[in-house]
Amino acid sequence: MRRFRTAAAVILVVAMACALAVAPAGATKFGDTAGVPAGYWAVQGAYDDALAAKDNAAIIAAGEKILSFWFGSKTAQQCADEWSKNVLDHGWEINQVWSVCDKIAPLYEARDDLTNSIRLYKIAMAFVDPYIALMKSEPKLNGDPADMEFARQKIQAKLDAYDVSVSVYAEIDAKYGVGDTSFTGAINEPKTGIYYGETAGQYAVMDLAKKPSSTIIYVSYETENMAKRVENDLAENEKLNYDRKDYSVIEVAWNFSNEGETLGSVPNDKDKVTEAAKYLKELGLPILLRVGAEMNVWNKAADPAQFKAAFRFIADIVHKEAPNVAMVWSVNYISAQGMTYEMFYPGAEYVDWVGISLYTVRYFQGNPNTTSDTAALYGTGQFGNPVRYIASLVEMYGSKHPIMIAEGAVTIRNISNNEDVTNWALPRIRQTYAYIPMLFPQVKAVIWFNKVDTRSDFSFSSNKTVHDLYGQLTSSGYFLGKGAAEPSITYKKLGTASFPASSVTLLTYAPYITMDDISVQYQLDGKWVGQSSVIPYRSALNLSGEANGAHKLTVRVSSGGNLLKSIDYNLYKKGDTVVVSAGTITPPNVSPSPSKVFVDGKQVTVEAYLHDNGSNYLKLRDMAMVLNGTAKQFEVGYSSATGVTMESGKAYTPNGTEGQAATLAKTASGAGDPVFKDGQSADVNSIKIEGSNYYGLRDMCKLLNVDLVYDSATKDIKIDTTKPYTAP
Repeated sequence: MRRFRTAAAVILVVAMACALAVAPAGATKFGDTAGVPAGYWAVQGAYDDALAAKDNAAIIAAGEKILSFWFGSKTAQQCADEWSKNVLDHGWEINQVWSVCDKIAPLYEARDDLTNSIRLYKIAMAFVDPYIALMKSEPKLNGDPADMEFARQKIQAKLDAYDVSVSVYAEIDAKYGVGDTSFTGAINEPKTGIYYGETAGQYAVMDLAKKPSSTIIYVSYETENMAKRVENDLAENEKLNYDRKDYSVIEVAWNFSNEGETLGSVPNDKDKVTEAAKYLKELGLPILLRVGAEMNVWNKAADPAQFKAAFRFIADIVHKEAPNVAMVWSVNYISAQGMTYEMFYPGAEYVDWVGISLYTVRYFQGNPNTTSDTAALYGTGQFGNPVRYIASLVEMYGSKHPIMIAEGAVTIRNISNNEDVTNWALPRIRQTYAYIPMLFPQVKAVIWFNKVDTRSDFSFSSNKTVHDLYGQLTSSGYFLGKGAAEPSITYKKLGTASFPASSVTLLTYAPYITMDDISVQYQLDGKWVGQSSVIPYRSALNLSGEANGAHKLTVRVSSGGNLLKSIDYNLYKKGDTVVVSAGTITPPNVSPSPSKVFVDGKQVTVEAYLHDNGSNYLKLRDMAMVLNGTAKQFEVGYSSATGVTMESGKAYTPNGTEGQAATLAKTASGAGDPVFKDGQSADVNSIKIEGSNYYGLRDMCKLLNVDLVYDSATKDIKIDTTKPYTAP
């Protein structure tokens, strides 16, 4: 774990905007008051008087009049867009709007008037970029654009806390299918689920009912031998009766102790890196090698070009020498001033996994007097929300790489004043281990930093309450414990989905800043059916006794008895299946195919549905999987220009969604995406089921020129890749 450079802790200098409230003598075009409408000065005067009197109510009223004066009939965003085209011509307006927003938004916040504070913070966000452009164009501002970037982070943190987006999820038992998934095919990536564990060596915790599948071992690049360090920590774990072969994956954190000072010499260390890579190969275990972590907050700052060169150098050797090792590029959850994640990204060809150090702490740098603005900027205290930072990383890199919390924890005790903050920590731990699996299937590993740091105690080993909660949360079927290859559950965001009528577990993402008194109630047709006040607000829903046909599910989120949000979903029950949707529901019209499918005499598992029209449909990826290795194999891809593509003769690359048997009736809506085989449009019938494409089985066999025989007596479907297609 690293700390921020002290320069990054500078209090936001947003108040500098007020410096130009009166134009200086001999002003440039920007400071020239000649173009300011005469009627403005009375409005500005009232605002200045309110500031002098320190009358907050009058400051708000006068500030709102200034905003109305400059915006007129246009929206704030329209004005921001228009003025940003020539910031010098509109510098006066930009400066005044930013100054007023920066002043009165916190005043609304202090009143607990979240509606207006959200409105003002959104206006301020619209003017961050124009104000940065104005700074760069107008030297009289004497401002640092980096300070405004921190202002942006502060405002976004407050908006994330106040302007909450609620969403509802269903927990899907594996026997009924798979929920939302993500799989990039990276080295050591599980298809679904999360590897989890704690720090290795003397800090390892193995006394949970469900044993962990991962751990982290720290190795100093400059001073430690890779083999000796890893063997030492594995031996410590073995003293706890945890054999190295019990781990599904081991994270090795190869840290640069001298940080940026080390980077320039790394390309000269071929022998050292090769020796380490060969050892990791001989170890014979799945390894996640995290190199030079948290480079965006090093005290001895990293030069981005040098860092990328060092990482690429190590990656080239490791990929060549150790096929069992995945390269992990890992950042700190928030960057030091002037730094961004992207500055240090070495490129997709060098990175296998993307990691993050994700610490949720009670006070910034352990200071109990941390201000609200500082807490918002650094994600501490009431603004401590691990979901926010993992969300930004997933958005940037989740489509290319599996994501991992390479190390992270929540403060249990603040060291400087020896304050026990367990009660503050518990809901944040729930956010990490309950919300992140629900929201982000891209996250495939989470490692708890089970240690006492200089400012925070993260060690749950000595805190029974936290220890037990950790054990409870990781006992979820989504976390891959010792020996588990696949999770027993996944999660599906409610949009359109199908569930068994007998039982479905609902969960709600409601990340309000007042987490302690949030309650979620579930109603069916206006009748109470469940309630929870504990993250993730879990409630079982059993519709087996309800009548077939349409129903209404209502999810109500409250705080202290006050309704914050109410969301309605439409349900349609048909026999043992329930379809839920945020929109209009068409009753289920496809059911799991009753047919067994055989390919070249061998039974295969595919997700196949029988439509009410009498035709069988299956996923193209399932067809590619069962034909892989035959003369009719093909690769599946997607082109934004054409859509779904097939390339004949190429081996298929699985993405983890294949081979799931259909279990529930579902609703097919309209045609699926068109298919292009070897660059030519293919004539195949298609349907969409819950956003996925399914194609007519007979059409696919005709397209691929493979024989298809349907046995009406047994209802078996037999595909023979050695024979050409013949019409029935």
